[in-house]
Amino acid sequence: MRPAYHYAPAANWLSDPNGLVYHKGEWHLFYQYNPHGEDWGHMSWGHAVSPDLVTWQELPVALAEDERYMIFSGSAVIDSANTAGFGAEAMVAIYTGHARTEPANQAQCIASSTDNGRSWTKYPGNPVIDRGLADFRDPNVFWHEPTRRWIMVVVLSNEQRGVIYASHDLKQWDELSIIHGANAPGEIWECPLLIELPVEASGESRWVFKVDVLRGGPGSGAIYQTGTFDGIRFHADGPVFEPRWQVADYGSDFYAAIAWHAPRDSQDRPAWIGWMGNHTYQGRLPKQGWRGAMSLLRRLSLRRRGGSLVLVQTAEIGLTSQVPSRSAADSVIPSACRIELPRDRDFAYSIGDRADSLIRIERRGADLFVTRRDPGNSSLDDVRRAQVAAGADLQVWIDSGSIELLGAHGELSLTVQHRLSGSTYQSQFLPGNPA
Repeated sequence: MRPAYHYAPAANWLSDPNGLVYHKGEWHLFYQYNPHGEDWGHMSWGHAVSPDLVTWQELPVALAEDERYMIFSGSAVIDSANTAGFGAEAMVAIYTGHARTEPANQAQCIASSTDNGRSWTKYPGNPVIDRGLADFRDPNVFWHEPTRRWIMVVVLSNEQRGVIYASHDLKQWDELSIIHGANAPGEIWECPLLIELPVEASGESRWVFKVDVLRGGPGSGAIYQTGTFDGIRFHADGPVFEPRWQVADYGSDFYAAIAWHAPRDSQDRPAWIGWMGNHTYQGRLPKQGWRGAMSLLRRLSLRRRGGSLVLVQTAEIGLTSQVPSRSAADSVIPSACRIELPRDRDFAYSIGDRADSLIRIERRGADLFVTRRDPGNSSLDDVRRAQVAAGADLQVWIDSGSIELLGAHGELSLTVQHRLSGSTYQSQFLPGNPA
């Protein structure tokens, strides 16, 4: 069954969100897409639009691979002042061109649209940045008002480093600084994000640098640091040579998340979205005409917790009214709903189907365990663990194909795929700490 309130394409492979931008009343979601099948390959940018971040309309492929490049991940901006010369209010995509022939090469390219993303022209001067490297990808670009220029953060993937560039016209780019991966877990960096977020109840803001770790990272691989950005360098909080990395999602299936830098809500919070997938096993999931879905839309902020700042993710408010609420005591639940779990005691809560696929959520003091069992595909069997404070809330968002746990008023996020079947699921709540 298709998800009820998560975006998924009508057909074929979907992965990383790309080019998140808002223009003329539409939220644009571009994404990694294979127009020719359900397996990874022929990477292009799929395209969907929404008036409200809740309902989505799929549009034709925006940027298709060509004889030179596959179209890898990137971002998009609205060039209101026509700095690039493509026209006032032009939408400009900045993406990685992945060479289709030897030698292996990844370089940064741009394309423009003057009809709100419906048609695109690739810049004839591409690439705009080329370091002659095989692993140099995923540019995230935004306008930095204090320095009146465009800023790009992009990663040297195999070196576990980010590079910050600046440009006045989106064509000529100057390298400014490096974000080093000291103390970072795992290897192979992808999909960076550099963004300013509000600090709750303070009137202040702080910057976050997020990157995804393809192998060996904690949780889903999304890790982040907080710090400051002066228009040239990102300065991570904490000791210079021992920066603290935190985990954005403790599940197995929240990857490549990026944000709409603007507009923001009344609390100055931007929205972001991630791919609910995992390259370790995504290609081995059964074919069903389409493969891959996006996460919940989440609003982002920071909260002071002890001596540090932690990322806070809360579901987009429009989704709360759309997704029905059910009780943890119900023995049968719809395949799309949200459930509040008790915050004052240990418990085990199981969701299953007649094929013996199972998701089990257990709270044991400060430990939260999520077990996934799939008798039809053992590569999906795993156990995820996170910490949750005593008395903290825990909300389960259930949809066909996925379960997302958001807790501690947004400080906890844990996302997993599942393959439960049917329009309803069997559920069981057991108080205490069952064996």
